[in-house]
Amino acid sequence: MGDEPRLDVPPRPASARPASARPDDPVASIPAASVRPGEPPRRPVRARRPLTPQSLVERADVAPRTAEAETVLRIYRRRREQQAAFYVAEMQDLASLWTEEDEDDDKALHALAAAAGLRTKLGRGEVRLRDAHVAVTDLPACFARVGAGELPVDWFEWLLRSVLRLTFHQRRQVDERVAAWQLDAIDVERFYRELRLLIDWFGRAALQETPREQRAVHLTPSPDGDGTGCLTVVGPIPELLALGRRLDSAARAVQDAQRQALETGAPIPFDLDGDVAREGRPMPLPALRYAVMTRSPLATGGIEVPEPAFRISVVVPVLTLLGRSHAPATLDGTIPIPARMARELAAKAPAFERVLADPARGGYAPAASRTYRVSRAMAENLRLIDPVCAVPGCDCNVMTVGESDHIEEFDLEHPARGGPTTIENLHRLCRRHHRMKTAGLLDPVRDETTGVTRWRIGELAVCDSRPDGDLVTRELGQQLRRAWEQYEADLEFEAILHSGALDESPQERLDAIEEQRWGEHLLEYWSRPDAGDADDPGPPGLDPRDGCGPPPF
Repeated sequence: MGDEPRLDVPPRPASARPASARPDDPVASIPAASVRPGEPPRRPVRARRPLTPQSLVERADVAPRTAEAETVLRIYRRRREQQAAFYVAEMQDLASLWTEEDEDDDKALHALAAAAGLRTKLGRGEVRLRDAHVAVTDLPACFARVGAGELPVDWFEWLLRSVLRLTFHQRRQVDERVAAWQLDAIDVERFYRELRLLIDWFGRAALQETPREQRAVHLTPSPDGDGTGCLTVVGPIPELLALGRRLDSAARAVQDAQRQALETGAPIPFDLDGDVAREGRPMPLPALRYAVMTRSPLATGGIEVPEPAFRISVVVPVLTLLGRSHAPATLDGTIPIPARMARELAAKAPAFERVLADPARGGYAPAASRTYRVSRAMAENLRLIDPVCAVPGCDCNVMTVGESDHIEEFDLEHPARGGPTTIENLHRLCRRHHRMKTAGLLDPVRDETTGVTRWRIGELAVCDSRPDGDLVTRELGQQLRRAWEQYEADLEFEAILHSGALDESPQERLDAIEEQRWGEHLLEYWSRPDAGDADDPGPPGLDPRDGCGPPPF
């Protein structure tokens, strides 16, 4: 079903076209004069026949005039009409929030408004704004065909992702050519194949970030919550190759020194955890490369890095710490780690920071202050309440790199008139959103009764955010609920036992004995060396015992 593979041929002059070639033949070429130098070719992309309800059902490989065929047609009409209209309206609304002349703060404000309306993360809101701008501004012809129901939304989303590295002029060329295809009839494989060929035509003319521009380091925690993660370093391959060789050379040098120290009895170098002394052998090279990379001093060109910049916070539920629960702890407020790892970290910690909580509501106990500066204990509570930026949609971790902010502004001249320095009036913000809040672009108001914070994002949107609960109280509630459910199940099981509903009748006991006898009889018979021959009549029956009938088989 669908379009058949075709043979791609280079463009030929109109005079060289075979006489048998039809104007709408998908393998026919277009005149070379219609392709201007430096532009991609205008390849005609047409289907062999129009897309009709009958041909759609045939492509779906279902019988006509059946329930399955009607379902296929309903899905097709819904996506062609309702989904296309919804998608176009949403993209037009999002595109209205984006202008090239906007300053960085205005674009960030619009991204927050988009994320609030879409109920998604800030990063996703920024991507949707960018896509909407590209769709309406750079791909107007294809976007119009989406609105007409001729270009499926999924295909258009793929087109958007494919042109991101092209210039505005190149995107317009792609838009013009794709919009001329017979989009309402070709199949999906044909569309993807032709689009890939068209995008590949630009080759090196497409916008590409240089290896230097791609330098970055990304941390990706394991989605399994097993306490591991992946640190990805992206950059020019010569630099990364040199880094890998330096790590390897350093690891081998340390390994040789450890081996020599074990032979001579000298102090063992780089035995950070004492494993070499305990096991009597040097560390393996992979472990040494990791240790050299993660535990060596960082060179910062003489710039002194404050110690708190490398502070790591581990939040451990008290039941986990006591070994009565296996609820995971959190690293820097967002990364789950196993209970065993949390206990090991707690055992090595020189001190603990105890956080008091309301046992009924799980809220942190208030601690008032008449000064603007946040106390150390209060700042610790805030890090646990807001491990990420409190602005809705923002996912920046502020456990270490973040700032405490008064929701209702503190009055430095008249402290009694302004917002107090209390947990109820504080939250943690990333530096960017703290600056925007100070500039009046963000206006939060917290309800003292419910703890809900209402955010006004410029004049664009209003959304609410609720405070985080307390992990210890939540875990305790889950433990009590499970214990109560187990208690009720035990009571029900004991009642069934006392009622005798599970007791065997005398006949059931006799049948069970006969079943066991028959099984032992079969096992004994088929274990004989001569069992299973061609003339073997099979195992004989068993005589019933007194009080029993014949075996129930």
